[in-house]
Amino acid sequence: MLNKLKNFSKSKLGAVVVFIVALPFVFFGMGSVFQNKDTNNVAKINNYNISTKNFTNHISSLGINSEVIRNNLDQNILEEILSDLLAKKFIELEIDHYNLLISDEKLVKIIKKNKNFLDQNSKFDRIKYEKFLIENNINASDFEKRLKDRELEKKLFFLLNGGINVPDFVIKKYYKYENSKIELRFINLDDFYKKKSQFTEIEIANYIKNNNDNLKRDFINFDYTKITPKNLIGTEEYNEKFFSEIDTIENNISNFSDLKNLLNNYENINIEKKTNYMLINNDDPFKEVYDNRFDNGIQIIDKNDYILLFQVINIENKIPEITDKNFKDFILTTLVEKEKFDFNKKIFDKINANKFSEADFENISIDKSLFKNIQLNSVKDNNFFEINSVEYIYSLPEKSFLLASDEKGKIYLAKINKIKTQNIDNKNKDFDTYYNKTHEKLKSDVFSTYDLYLNNKYNVKIYSRTIERLRNYFK
Repeated sequence: MLNKLKNFSKSKLGAVVVFIVALPFVFFGMGSVFQNKDTNNVAKINNYNISTKNFTNHISSLGINSEVIRNNLDQNILEEILSDLLAKKFIELEIDHYNLLISDEKLVKIIKKNKNFLDQNSKFDRIKYEKFLIENNINASDFEKRLKDRELEKKLFFLLNGGINVPDFVIKKYYKYENSKIELRFINLDDFYKKKSQFTEIEIANYIKNNNDNLKRDFINFDYTKITPKNLIGTEEYNEKFFSEIDTIENNISNFSDLKNLLNNYENINIEKKTNYMLINNDDPFKEVYDNRFDNGIQIIDKNDYILLFQVINIENKIPEITDKNFKDFILTTLVEKEKFDFNKKIFDKINANKFSEADFENISIDKSLFKNIQLNSVKDNNFFEINSVEYIYSLPEKSFLLASDEKGKIYLAKINKIKTQNIDNKNKDFDTYYNKTHEKLKSDVFSTYDLYLNNKYNVKIYSRTIERLRNYFK
């Protein structure tokens, strides 16, 4: 909600654990609040409906053209825009709830004090003001409404955090958190994971048996031909005659049931057959054929160097043969990742239950040369571990055990041996800087709490069918 407008704090523990343990969860938009009700409204907040007109007007106000939306539909751009609109509506409802007002006199004073509208003597210049409106293609009433809305938002946020005062002990605590030096002992867990070569044929077969449905792939049989100027009109040149013939073929597609009859008059064009085909990677020249496999009609695609005509004849959903090198490698990669997950989770669960001991840590390897030592000099020191892991380390006490990762995704088991605290007082040159940083953090905490409060206060429904219709409209 309000976190669309403010950078609220996030759980470092959550970020680290999800990355390390790789839990297979996917978070999409607002999840379970999506409804299946068919409606001309895109969303509803309590009894307030947000219509498709409200939504499209909001898109216009953001200055996003339809081409940008079309190119980003798969990145959930419509959901992001809707989230922004909902955030603005929550603010409007909260402003009304607190009965916050800006008088016309106050608004006039704000405009007259705007440095963009002042002359060289710091006096309000109406000509400058009117020129500004013309250059930005906005009339005075719309500009003043936007200004009024912005000032009301400022009032709301000041109401929430304007009275925050930061005690010295909180500043000192935050300074210690950011600047303490931490000595760590750690070991890379890569050496303890099972490798591809260590999995037996029986383990591979059992995995396939237990995951039968998930491992099935579509295999297709299709007819195709690659049309070039050479085999169509007997020349190397992509000329008007070539494209005219292509237009004729394309116009005739709906009149024929197969490629052979469609191309019967073109003696130099040969129809090829491909059987038991499965897509291996996105660089495959027949990727479009596979992507369109559920359409059994004749299809045509411009491949730049040639025109591809094809027709899918049959689809069989089955498990690939284990003799297929790519499939076997996929299975082995999956088994390795599962082994890593299980290994890491076992350690993490034991640490989380406070049952991981010094003996567990030392006994993980008899080769003591694998253990390394490092000192972190601040919470921003990500020269070895990635930043989320560093911030998590700084949230823990001495003698804690943890799993951490580096930028390459390697996982380490670590122990905090010693924390060397750093102190600050109000005579220190950095004191004011840390006062401001601590103040911002407290404000962020307030907004995070307020965000949870809004989640409970307002009942939000999002109508997925309407969103889907909008998605189809922009395609």
